[in-house]
This record gives sequence, C-alpha cells and structure tokens, in this order.
Amino acid sequence: MLSPVSAPQRDLIPDDSPPPGSHPPANWLELFYDLVFVAAILVLSSSFAHGHSVTHGLWVTLAFVSIWWIWLATTMFTNRFRLDDTTHRVLVLLQMFLVALVAMGAADGVRSDEVFLSVDYSLLVGTLAVMYARGARRGLGPAPFARRRALEYLGAALLFLVAAALPEIERVALWLVGFVVTVLPAVAYVTSVRPPPPVAEHHLVERLGAFTLIVCGEAFVKVAIVATDGSLDQIDVIVMAFQFGLVFAVWWTYFDDVPFSGLRNSRIAIETWIAGHLGLQLAIVGAAVGVSKFVHLAPGGHIPASDIEGVAVPLVALYLALIVIGACSRRRPQGPLNVLRVVTVLLVAVVGVVTWRVDAVSVTDGVIAMTAIALAHAAVAGRLRERTTVTRATVPAPTES
Repeated sequence: MLSPVSAPQRDLIPDDSPPPGSHPPANWLELFYDLVFVAAILVLSSSFAHGHSVTHGLWVTLAFVSIWWIWLATTMFTNRFRLDDTTHRVLVLLQMFLVALVAMGAADGVRSDEVFLSVDYSLLVGTLAVMYARGARRGLGPAPFARRRALEYLGAALLFLVAAALPEIERVALWLVGFVVTVLPAVAYVTSVRPPPPVAEHHLVERLGAFTLIVCGEAFVKVAIVATDGSLDQIDVIVMAFQFGLVFAVWWTYFDDVPFSGLRNSRIAIETWIAGHLGLQLAIVGAAVGVSKFVHLAPGGHIPASDIEGVAVPLVALYLALIVIGACSRRRPQGPLNVLRVVTVLLVAVVGVVTWRVDAVSVTDGVIAMTAIALAHAAVAGRLRERTTVTRATVPAPTES
C-alpha cells in the first residue's frame, strides 16, 4: 500500500499551473498603497538633486532603500497571506502615513530629525510584525514561518526605537544593526533548511512591474516640475522631449520583456530577481535626476563632469540590472540580449565621455545621443526576443515515501 504522496518544497507558484486558491492579481488596496510611494520618491529625488555632497546623496539613497524594503516586505506578506480585513487596511494606511513622514524627514538631510526618523521607522517595521503575527493567528498561511517573521520584525523595531535615545554615533550603529535584523533573515531563507512558503509568481511580477511603472512616471514628473520652475525656453523643451523619449525607451525595454519572461523556480533566482529590480528602479530615478539638471542650462552650455556622470552612470546601471533580471527568468537564450545590453552600456559610456570632454558637443547633443541609443536598444531587443522562448515553469514531481 502506498504511503501519502508528498512533494518537495516549491519556491514559486508558476502562472501556468495555479493551484486551487492561488493568489489573485493585485487588489485595489495595493494599488492605493502604491500612491504614497509616488510622493515619497518625488520628495527624495528632489532632495537628491539639490544636494551638494556625497554624504547627502548616500543618505537619500539609503532612505529610498529603507522605504522600498517596507514596500517589498508588505508586498511579500500579501503575496503569501491573503489578508484584507479592516484591521489590515488600517495597518496599511498607517504605513502610508509613516512612509510619507520618513521621506519628508530624510529629505531634510543628514543630522536632521534623526530621533524622529528612528521612532518613525521603528513604527513602520512594527506594522510588519503585527501583520505577520495576525497572519499566524488567523491561520491564513504557514504559521511557523509567520511567527518567525513577526519576531524578527519586532526585534528590529525595538532596535530602531532604542536607537532614538542614543547619541548620534551609537544611534547610526544601531540603525545598521536594526536594518540587518530586518533584511538578513529574508536573505538567509535562500539557504535555510526551513524554507519560506512558495511565492505566487503572477502577483510578484505584477507588483514589481507596478513599482517600476511608478518610478518611470516619477521621472516624467521630476523633469516637468523642474522645467516649470522659471521661464520655459527652447532648451527646456528639447531636454524634456528627449527625457520623455528616454523614459519611454526604458518602459518599452522592460514591459515587453520582464513581465512575460517568468521566474526560475529557485529561491536564489527569486531573491536575485527582486534585488535586480531595486537596482533598476534606483537607476531610473537617478537618470531622471541627472537629466533634470540640464533644464534651464543655456543653449550650448558645457556640462560639468558631475552632471554628465549623473545621466551616464544610472543608464549603465539600468542595463546591467536588466542582465541580472534576465538571468533569473525563464527566457532562453539570454546570450544575444546580454550582448546587446553590454554594447548599449559601452555606447552610453562613450557618449558620456565625449560630451564631458569635447566642448563642441552640447548638452542637447548628449541627451539626443543617449535617447537614441536607448530607443535603438528597445527596438533591437524586441527583434531579438522574437527568437527566444520562455520555458515552462518546472514543478517538482511528487514522490512516494
């Protein structure tokens, strides 16, 4: 007589074999939740653009990463625990309010509102602890996993709260410990003998795509706001036009590929795919900030080295992030697409150096060239994808024991 059938741990619930009760597409609450991040990204990107030191830029970048992690952690909770009652909605609303406060406080710069930010972020992490505790109590997902995550987030929240009462150096050190406690357990699950529950692929792809779309939209808004800060002249219109073309090229490249390429059924691939999106989204914001500095520049004006790097470096990072994301997908072969991305990186770097070093090359010329490269990349990538296939998700076969 055969014993009950069991299956190996799965890390992904693929789109093409959804089990009963699998996760539906993103709900209206999640889309409403995303709205606060539009404002938060705009506030942080504006602060980054007006900063004049590496320390300030690093501070704002870390603020972006910290609220991005809250967004991701909440998204992963919703992916695995379909909880949408009144209490959960209140927690989401509280998160939205706290995220806005973090963005505004961090935008003031280093050494401003540190105590307030420490308490605020403690409350943010605490909401995650409450969510997972409720998920464990309600039995909507694997209770042991939910209890572990609740305790981990509670410990991190207490560290941020204690940090608020410490002197500056000790406070920053405890912040780092708190953030490690917040992030490391999720990363450690890649090799853990107690794996997390599987991820609903469709929901995860949709949510990361939605956040990427938010960041692309912020790039439009960022340049438009800067352009209206004063009289609009010919160079503003030209830079804005090609910024719109640049963002459209990014949208074209991403949304014709990533949402349709699937995810490999591997914990390492899933974590790396998510990390690649963080790099991609930071790069989009960085490129928007870089281009916004060219608005109101006099026609024919020379671009300082720091300004041209502000566009070229994010674009290089963007295409490198696409290589990482593609490696974690089920689209094959990736080789031709990766060659195209590397060539694009080299071309952007060459344009950046030429625009910086050659006085005869104006800001308009540099922006036009980079936009043309990005659009050409999107078009050629589309032709190359026609020669690829997306393999079916691998599902472990059941075993008898």
